[in-house]
Amino acid sequence: ILNLLDFTSKRKRMSVIVRDEDGSIILFCKGADSIIFDRLSKNGKMYLEATTRHLNEYGEAGLRTLALAYRKLDEQEYFDWNNKFQKAKTAVGPDRDAMLEHVSDIMERELILVGATAVEDKLQKGVPQCIDKLAQAGLKLWVLTGDKMETAINIGSGYCKLFNYITLSFLF
Repeated sequence: ILNLLDFTSKRKRMSVIVRDEDGSIILFCKGADSIIFDRLSKNGKMYLEATTRHLNEYGEAGLRTLALAYRKLDEQEYFDWNNKFQKAKTAVGPDRDAMLEHVSDIMERELILVGATAVEDKLQKGVPQCIDKLAQAGLKLWVLTGDKMETAINIGSGYCKLFNYITLSFLF
């Protein structure tokens, strides 16, 4: 592993840069599908239609999803970028995070889509019962999530019976 570009809720993605056994340098990126899709190269969209269809199916099933992509780097491009990355990483002061975000953004472009993952993220024990009691007591409930809308709706209706008590309103 050569570099780790950390996940933040603002970036909605993370990447790792590795040197493989052949000496090639590759960036692997995972993140929210909308973020990854916006960063694909023209030639990196071969699986976009099928992946989008699968992501929608997974979201409707209540699964949390991530899109996966990669980019091969040449030695000089990596060397030049890594100098900027190390400078940002070792910076001191209020601009450090912005510098890291900017230099990471430069590298996480022109990606090639690989596919997607989907995992079930079960609610903690007692959460559905707690939500049920709060709703029965007449409290207004808000669901704030970074998940896809389909996933949130599925979890809210399937696990919590949340929609037995509320009117749905969506804010974007």
